[in-house]
Amino acid sequence: MKDLTVARLMAPPQEVFRRLSKAYPFEPYGLGNPARVLLSCILSARTKDEITYPTADTLFAEYRTLEQLCTARPQDLESLLKPVGFYRVKAQHVREAACHLLRFGVPKTTEQLIEVPGIGPKCAAIVRAFGWGLPDIAVDTHVYRISKRLGWTSHSDDPLDTQQKLKLLFPLHQWQPLNHLIVSLGRDTCKPQKPACAPCVLNQVCPYPNKP
Repeated sequence: MKDLTVARLMAPPQEVFRRLSKAYPFEPYGLGNPARVLLSCILSARTKDEITYPTADTLFAEYRTLEQLCTARPQDLESLLKPVGFYRVKAQHVREAACHLLRFGVPKTTEQLIEVPGIGPKCAAIVRAFGWGLPDIAVDTHVYRISKRLGWTSHSDDPLDTQQKLKLLFPLHQWQPLNHLIVSLGRDTCKPQKPACAPCVLNQVCPYPNKP
């Protein structure tokens, strides 16, 4: 009886991974391009993906090199980045980050990445995983929310706690795609408000519908 209770309270990680991998292609923005992943992540803060990525495409079409971004006029960057939230701050961070990368290159370690203007722990993990192909798990709002719904973390866990628990639940080779798979689920059915549980690919293994 105890094992059945545990199963109901926590979705089995490997079955979740299998179902998500089958349902959603692994196609994160800028895959294999560390500089593009880093700069687009700066734009993504508090901005929906459907706004972030087209704006990033426009940015990279206008400024094709780090040199061009580093020497761009602030007002020109601000005008181009207006669709994203906090565009003035992000324009400054993008310019400063481009200059930093031009001088030092794109770092591979979390410690060095968070020294880049506009980059925090979440973006550092995204750059490591999607830019460099290194094993890491970024905890954004989707991963943070859905990990709780799947019973993998508790409501008292912060993003760092969430990341540490996910790294214990999943083998190293699954860390890189995990964020993108969970984010895809969050965009598709597992919304913050009124998640669409019936059509969800995890419906049969997720404990969330049965929680009070």
